[in-house]
Formats: sequence, structure tokens, C-alpha cells
Amino acid sequence: MSSQFLVQVINRHRMTVDGKGVTTLVGLFGCPLKCKLCINKNVLSENKFRRMTPEMLWNELSIDYCYYLASGGGITFGGGESLLHAGAIIEFVKILPPEVSVNLETSLNAPISDKLFLETVDSVLETGGELIIDIKSLDKDIYKSYTGLDNGKVLRRLEMLLEKGYQDKCQIRVPVIPDVKDKSIAEREAASIEKMGFNNIDLFNYIIRDYMIEK
Repeated sequence: MSSQFLVQVINRHRMTVDGKGVTTLVGLFGCPLKCKLCINKNVLSENKFRRMTPEMLWNELSIDYCYYLASGGGITFGGGESLLHAGAIIEFVKILPPEVSVNLETSLNAPISDKLFLETVDSVLETGGELIIDIKSLDKDIYKSYTGLDNGKVLRRLEMLLEKGYQDKCQIRVPVIPDVKDKSIAEREAASIEKMGFNNIDLFNYIIRDYMIEK
């Protein structure tokens, strides 16, 4: 993958919503999913992103280094799908001060190899960060109807994370989606994920919103 980021959104000084401490959310361009109720359509516009090397991005984010240091926070890559930028994320981690953590928001369904997937996950979790995993649905028919893709890769990668012993470093988000998946289905899915071995599960109501762009 490219070692250059396509950055759509940078939101600073976030608390409790995407990682420990004070975080900066970096919204990255691109997503393989075609969700019928996409909550981040603004990060899919090809006319708005900035091309940034890992060095350029850290130069911009380092203004908040003291906040990260004091709070145990860091940078969260979201999207879109953050793993479309796997190569750049690995290079970014290499230049970070060791006190700064990195988190990934991901659907696990990025079209990258499983080897690169694990390499990226290893790199990120070594910083003390976490994975924030958005599971649209465990049901293959619901998932296919809602996203346009198969969820086989998602299920396989959940198993890979368990095999690596990373379950305690993952937050699994299970949405209730209006007119797609009601609360009873979401609760059953959350119970199934818990039985797999994950214990940090967030069952939430899907809210259609756009990230606010902060310069």
C-alpha cells in the first residue's frame, strides 16, 4: 500500500470517543463498503482530501504532543476505512515518539492481504493503542444487503485477532441500524461476539451524522 495518506478530516482534542486520553481523529479517504446509511459521506469526496506523507502528518499533529503525553492519548485513524492506508500507518508509527499511541477504526473488510493486515495491527498495538472495530452485522445476508460486500473476511480477521491474543485490545461496535437491523438482532450478535472471546462490546444506535472539519 502507499506510504502517503489521503487526509480528509483532522479533529483535535477529542475525549473518550475514540481511544484513551486526548486524541486527534484523522479521517482518511476511501472505503470499500457501500453502506446504505453511510455516516461519513464527507470523507468520500475526492475533491477534498490532502496528500500527506507520514512525516508531514506528524509535523501537523505534533502541536498536541503535550496533550498526548499528559493524558496517555494519541492519534486515531478513521475513515472511511483506515486500513486502505496500511502502509502509511506502519511508516507513521515508526516516526512517532514512544509515548504517543495509535488507534485504528476499521470494518476489517479492507482489500489488503491478511499478512499486511496483521503487520499493521501489530504495529499499532505495540504503541499501546487499540482497534475500534465496526461490525455492521454477523449475518451474511444483512451484511451483503447493507454494505454490498461479503462478511467472510471480517469473520476470518476476528478469528485472527483472537489467535494473536488481541481480544482485550479490541473494542467491538455493534450497531442497531434503522430499517436494517433491530435491537434484538444486534443483542444476539453482541452475545455471539462475546462467546467468541471479545469482552469490550459497544452496542449502539446508528446515528446519521457528519464529522465536523477542524483546521
